[in-house]
Amino acid sequence: MTGPVGDERRVPPYVALVRIGAVVGMSIFTAFGLFLLVGAIWVPGLISLSLALPFFVVMRLVESIAEPADEEAESET
Repeated sequence: MTGPVGDERRVPPYVALVRIGAVVGMSIFTAFGLFLLVGAIWVPGLISLSLALPFFVVMRLVESIAEPADEEAESET
């Protein structure tokens, strides 16, 4: 559910860039890993799937770092 009318949360530009890069990286490694698993190439497929995890971790880390700045800005208003 959204907040009251006029409750805008601004995201710094670097967070958007990291999200885009992370989604692209996760999708490439996941797609390639699934492609290999369908072809019964198990070890490289599992390695490729596991390489998608760092992209998710980096995305969540950057979002958590940017979040306290948002909370400070809200408390000042």
